[in-house]
Amino acid sequence: MRQHLSLISQKTKLGRHTVVVMDGAGSHTDDIADEFNNFNIIKLPSYSPELNPIEQV
Repeated sequence: MRQHLSLISQKTKLGRHTVVVMDGAGSHTDDIADEFNNFNIIKLPSYSPELNPIEQV
């Protein structure tokens, strides 16, 4: 997951900011983005499958 976030951080253009939306998976811990300063993480609330598009598949 950190490698994926690193790629997102690298692709974010200088002067821009990215928002990453994550569900409550075990690998999506609160400190996972501490080393990156050009994006924020928004975590979906528990028990909200209607907000997670993969739940519709």
